[in-house]
Amino acid sequence: MNVFEPDGLWEAVRERLARPGAFGWLALIPVVGAFAVAIAAETGVRVFNTEWHAVFGYSARPDADGSRFRALWVALALAPYLQGVVGALLLPMYGRTRRWRAAIAVAVVGAVPLFLAGLTMVWLPGIILVLGAFAVSFVWWVIGARELLDVPHSEATEFVTVTLMASSAVVFLLTTALPH
Repeated sequence: MNVFEPDGLWEAVRERLARPGAFGWLALIPVVGAFAVAIAAETGVRVFNTEWHAVFGYSARPDADGSRFRALWVALALAPYLQGVVGALLLPMYGRTRRWRAAIAVAVVGAVPLFLAGLTMVWLPGIILVLGAFAVSFVWWVIGARELLDVPHSEATEFVTVTLMASSAVVFLLTTALPH
């Protein structure tokens, strides 16, 4: 499978959505993926990056009660769901009917490269791999929007961009509301 053009991926997702229990695997991917990324980031902070650095100028100190870990886990786990809900809400603007499960599936499956690359956050330069994975995820979201949501080819990139911007704003507002 070519990661930039995942032939058959969205057809397999479409078939899986038609089976019973489809929402179970959709729910599991972000929860497990976000947990793994949060562990990797916390490990990186605790092991490799806990002191002031004269060049980078920051100090990422681990928190004693685990609240930052939990906040990261919740934010990363909720992000694909929110992206899917926002995408479903936007579908009528693109002349399509709302397909809640399919929109959530596109957001969740498209986020898999990000969750996998997020495991490299154990080490600070891993952020470079996460940025690369974002490009792969973006392509997956565009293809998924075309294949599963029937967003017109010429509007799929715009659809994904607007969906990402709106869902990112929601995640930002929700995470700033959490106690520090």
